[in-house]
Amino acid sequence: MFKYIGICVLLIFAALANLRTDAAETVTIAPHTFTIPDGFELKQVAGPPLVQRPLHMCFDHDGVLYVTDSSGNTDKAPIQLKDPEHRVLRLVDRDGDGIFDSSTVFADKLPFPEGILVHDGAVYVGAPPHIWKLNDSDGDHVADERTVWFDLFSIENCGNDMHGPYIGPDGFFYWCKGAFAPQEHELTNGRTLASHAAHIYRARPDGSQLERVITGGMNNPVGLAFSETGERFLSGTFFDLSKPGRRDGILQAIYGGMYGRKHERVLDPHPNTGRLLPILSQLGPAAPSGMLMPQHPASELKGDLICTEFNTRRLSRHRLSKSGSSYSAVTRSFLESDQSDFHPTDVIEDADGSLLVADTGSWYMICCPTSKIAKPHVLGAIYRIQKKGLKKHDDPRGLQLDWSEPQVDWLSDARPAVVKRAIDSLATANNIDALRASSAPMKAVWALHRISGGQARAAVREFLLAEDPDVRAAAIHSVALWRDQEGLELLIEVLSQDGLLLRRLAAMALGRLGDGKAITALLQAHSTEMDPFLSHAITYALYEIGDLESLPEKHPLAKQVLLMRKADERSIRSDAYPKILPVKWKKPDQEKLAQQEQRLDALSAYLPSGDAERGAKLFNNQEKSKCTTCHLKGDQGVRLGPDLTWIGAIRSERDLLEAILYPSASITRYHEVVNVLTKDGTVFSGLLVRETVEEMFLSSAEGIVQSIPYRDIKQARYSNTSLMPEGLDQLLKPEEIADLVTYLKTLKPPKGTLEVIK
Repeated sequence: MFKYIGICVLLIFAALANLRTDAAETVTIAPHTFTIPDGFELKQVAGPPLVQRPLHMCFDHDGVLYVTDSSGNTDKAPIQLKDPEHRVLRLVDRDGDGIFDSSTVFADKLPFPEGILVHDGAVYVGAPPHIWKLNDSDGDHVADERTVWFDLFSIENCGNDMHGPYIGPDGFFYWCKGAFAPQEHELTNGRTLASHAAHIYRARPDGSQLERVITGGMNNPVGLAFSETGERFLSGTFFDLSKPGRRDGILQAIYGGMYGRKHERVLDPHPNTGRLLPILSQLGPAAPSGMLMPQHPASELKGDLICTEFNTRRLSRHRLSKSGSSYSAVTRSFLESDQSDFHPTDVIEDADGSLLVADTGSWYMICCPTSKIAKPHVLGAIYRIQKKGLKKHDDPRGLQLDWSEPQVDWLSDARPAVVKRAIDSLATANNIDALRASSAPMKAVWALHRISGGQARAAVREFLLAEDPDVRAAAIHSVALWRDQEGLELLIEVLSQDGLLLRRLAAMALGRLGDGKAITALLQAHSTEMDPFLSHAITYALYEIGDLESLPEKHPLAKQVLLMRKADERSIRSDAYPKILPVKWKKPDQEKLAQQEQRLDALSAYLPSGDAERGAKLFNNQEKSKCTTCHLKGDQGVRLGPDLTWIGAIRSERDLLEAILYPSASITRYHEVVNVLTKDGTVFSGLLVRETVEEMFLSSAEGIVQSIPYRDIKQARYSNTSLMPEGLDQLLKPEEIADLVTYLKTLKPPKGTLEVIK
């Protein structure tokens, strides 16, 4: 019965609303009161007028902070594309006190920005449908050259077609493709990827070696973070709907993996290794966005994942530990505001080990609204959180070093910013021998990885025998990316002898090498008892090698590899699926809206006397309230409307009251009614509950499901009317509605609950 009040703000999962927390303290920075861990401090380092609605951030080598700053435009992304208004700011801390005191516009008139990266003197901005490369050729700190670095060829209403770019320790650019618009891209292997699915892509900075990393049924993969060894972690929405309270989360992006909610239409045409891979952390409807893995040893956060959560006014901390061939995570709250207008979108690490957090304010209501009314006047800011007593280095970025003659021993520097720059600066052939002897072998691997040629490949292979497993992991990633055939025998040795995580990486690399000599070793390494990530890596490796004749017919993997090969033979037409048109826009009826507000005011007067116990009985009275006819609450009800399991943790009483009285006031994706007109003139209407490769399924409010073949559809359009009818206030007394709202506010997870994902 209750509408879905924005996919980014409804429901909260138990591990999220009351995450395990360390001892905490509060800091007031008006209008917010923040909760942060004991031993940390927080301050605002940029706000209006320097920056108004910050979205994404990235430092250059000199410590200049480049920020994408929204204009506050809430039009759908394709409309914004016609008249782009967003910008990139250049923030400078002139006196070195950690607070920015200068702001200039580096680039303006940009479409809706979804990421920023500064690399080799250029600024890259993901703004669907493009990744733009912005150059300042004359040194006046204003971009005067603007070229398309990558064309995604699609832009949907929400603008979530793209997030990024990001750069990995391997020097590749990575970016995410979201939404489900059709795309075709020519990959480096010569194949054309035709797909509706979500993906992570990567390519070298010059645009070469375009590859797909993962495939997904999620609609919005967002933030990418990287470990020092080259492992990838992804945040985003609709990763898992397998249980009540689940939705968004964090996953480890294993090469070739298939993830996300089960979405047959977009996933069935792609080869998969038998199952959707599990995710790392469950976050409920948190709308996770920016994420990083800090590297500074003094921050006490090194090796953790720090994730911003747009919906829940917080940053979460995910402490990783090795588990099988992958990782497990313990999730804790790290920073949280008490204000509903706090919407963190990005977090990055500064050179001193502190973290910068971007709060974009309350302008955004395109697809993740806190309410149906945008508040562009509620501006954002940038905050710095750091360990108390964090020792300051006089030159945290190594600006006083002579970068015209970089030294190999800089790879051992305690300053991550120096190390990162040294990796790029040392990537020349004349440094190969010195890099071989480096006292920082993992960093040396990544510098060698950036050097082309057989001598550099041979040097990287030497590190496959290193004693440190992390160094070996980085070397395996390098061998795999270069498809270095000379590494075959060493990788087979790793596969048969090393720990589970290195075995997974070795299997991945052997698949990329594509040599049939590895088949026997891969088959011997397989076991029905192994974890899903190692099983996936072995299966995907056999698929990439492609020698079906060498697979024993009765081996359990032979059938799966054959199915994957058959999936490759399917033809995907971009016009096979009819586009569902957006809701027809109507001018708001101001008189009707005023009447609704008056009615809400009148019923709000009953809320203080609401009784949760009476409300619980009413909620469970299916004949009278019909709540569980369409909604889940724990193990009760039906997943037709939104999951109400933890609704009280995030929605106010006023919000809940409005949802009951006026369910059509705000409807969002996955809970809109779809109206379908077939070619023979038949009209169908209902909630879209399933999509296969051939047909869609619509459900009525009574749960009657009707299948409609795509070939029969003349037009499909979203409706602005909720599946839940209005009028409950005519069936229930005001006191009963107050009881129901009071009960819904109690639907919060118990203290200390946490779901551990393995």
